[in-house]
Amino acid sequence: MPVRSIAVVAIALVGLTLPHVAAADPKAGHADMTAPETVDDVFSDALWEDRAKVTVEELFAQLDVVANDIAGSEAVRADYEALVAAHDLDDSEALFRDYVRVKLAFEATRDAGWWHLHWRITNEKPNSDQIWHQWRKTPTPNPSEPVASADAECDELSALFAFSARRLGVHDIGLFWPTWNHVVAVWTVQSKDGSPVRIVVPTSQIFLGTDDSLGTQGFDPWTQKTIYEYRRRDVKSRHRIDADLARFFVRQAARHGHKSQATLQAERNARDTEIMAASEATSE
Repeated sequence: MPVRSIAVVAIALVGLTLPHVAAADPKAGHADMTAPETVDDVFSDALWEDRAKVTVEELFAQLDVVANDIAGSEAVRADYEALVAAHDLDDSEALFRDYVRVKLAFEATRDAGWWHLHWRITNEKPNSDQIWHQWRKTPTPNPSEPVASADAECDELSALFAFSARRLGVHDIGLFWPTWNHVVAVWTVQSKDGSPVRIVVPTSQIFLGTDDSLGTQGFDPWTQKTIYEYRRRDVKSRHRIDADLARFFVRQAARHGHKSQATLQAERNARDTEIMAASEATSE
């Protein structure tokens, strides 16, 4: 047999005896990348233990776990049922799932919300890029001593909300200009007869009262002919923020997410006063 043929046969035989080698797991060595199974795990010291940075993908995986827990709150269910009744929505478990995640994203990213964002005129573009940029260097906020984690204008806050809700699996959310100089978000859902219903998501209290919250009637969302879904990827999944800041974001949602909309609004207003005072003291 020619030397070349012998070599080919030898290689083939060796190949038959070689053990199967599995493809490398990209997550190997990073067991803490897996989302915790319960909200109790969110408060565990093991959450991102010994990690300096956390990716956006990891952050929203943890927030999704929190959302599942929030869904068991009687207060959240009551607020959902009130929204369904007020807008004659097509009630379903899928809609409730989306509502819980819209609520979480809204309360986290609104002005003076869980994540301590602060409304300020910035003249930036209507996306959340600069917020994420500020979060790369901001100190981790203290829940008991509210200071701004980032400054942002209404369009930036609305974009951050839309981006966050989409990361949590909710679609049909876009930006709405009720006036030429103001932006909020709108979530479009269906009524019982199949017609579209636009739910206003006021990411700041500008031009609204202190009691206006998710689903406010303070703006007519139909004054804008078309609301385009916000699909922009403001940051990539692998974008990283400090693990301490990510823990703060997740724990704030877990700590407050089960509360009623009325309670959260009152807490938001009190937090706003404190954040504004801290910001003014810093600027002096």
